[in-house]
Amino acid sequence: MKILVVGAGVLGLTTAFNLVEDGHDVTIVDKTGPYAQASSRSFAWINANHKLPAEYHRLNRAGIAAHEEFQRRFASHGTWFHQHGCIMFDSTPDKATGYDERFTESAEFDYPVERIDSDRLRELEPAVSWPTDSGLFFPLEAHLDNEAFGSLVESFLEEADVTPEVAEVVRVDTNADGASAEFADGDTRNFDQVIIAAGADSGAIAFRSGLLLPVADLSQPGPRTHSLLGVTVPTDVSLSRIIISDKINVRPRHDGSMFVQIPSVEARTEEGESPELLDEVRVVMEAELQALFGKRIPVSRVIFSGRSFPEDGLSIVGYLDEHHRAYSLVTHSGMTMAPLLGRLVADEVRGDSSHLLSTFRPSRFTKGITQESPTNFIGRQ
Repeated sequence: MKILVVGAGVLGLTTAFNLVEDGHDVTIVDKTGPYAQASSRSFAWINANHKLPAEYHRLNRAGIAAHEEFQRRFASHGTWFHQHGCIMFDSTPDKATGYDERFTESAEFDYPVERIDSDRLRELEPAVSWPTDSGLFFPLEAHLDNEAFGSLVESFLEEADVTPEVAEVVRVDTNADGASAEFADGDTRNFDQVIIAAGADSGAIAFRSGLLLPVADLSQPGPRTHSLLGVTVPTDVSLSRIIISDKINVRPRHDGSMFVQIPSVEARTEEGESPELLDEVRVVMEAELQALFGKRIPVSRVIFSGRSFPEDGLSIVGYLDEHHRAYSLVTHSGMTMAPLLGRLVADEVRGDSSHLLSTFRPSRFTKGITQESPTNFIGRQ
């Protein structure tokens, strides 16, 4: 089949890769270029931690397994999937209750978790000046070198003579015989199917096409749609694992730098991006880094990052039209689930429906739209 993939982020690239492997004639486009938006600005914590309801947990858990398989399959190309686990700690007065709830929830899902004390904390990450004597360790979790992963998949596509085009899709029309895509430059092209994997832009493309795809609007900034992500300078501080807490989220990067988030400042995304906001957040990030590592680690930049967020918080995967010509692929957990969803979408194009996706069909919104708003929590991304 002749298939258009709209969006060259992590989901679009992995979907195009699987479609090409299945022998389809694939065109992939992105209005700003491959990996130019949310995929390059992701904390990239690969996890199924506190991903509710149970169906969403299972989908994310399968996403971790798909990453493991992808890394094994292409190990000769390097290592981008770092499955060293995640340490979670809570410094609030309610930490005992929080640990108990998260431990019980994880155990019910048969999701590996370990209660750890101060000795185990120091054993796992000796460079950290731990502000707590207890925590939880999730050994299945990982962090992803997201740009390296994206470049690898893009190189596989280029080997198949598929190069992402810089082009903006305005709307899509479908009928029993196929689909047509109208581009911002006035061009119209015909395809057998169109996969809309354009992140936060997916909702607008669908709306202009007369299709229902409720995705949060990036023009209204806030914690649902935006995050503040810091990038440190390369440092000699040794850190192997992700740390998630009420005070700071931090993880290593391939070049010796770190990604850092501060949960307490995320609400400030409602102010919108400004140099003043980014400077003030940088100061907070550096203070929390110094408290955690006992030394100054400069933050080289703070990114005001938009992200794809379905209105009810859950993935939207499936056909949008009665003719099964326009397919939606939108999720907040794209980094965790990209290798999985890329394969499942290709399977569904072939006609093989996945039970893992039954809860996440776009048709659920015909009954009304429930808007999910993040609450104060530790570690749900």
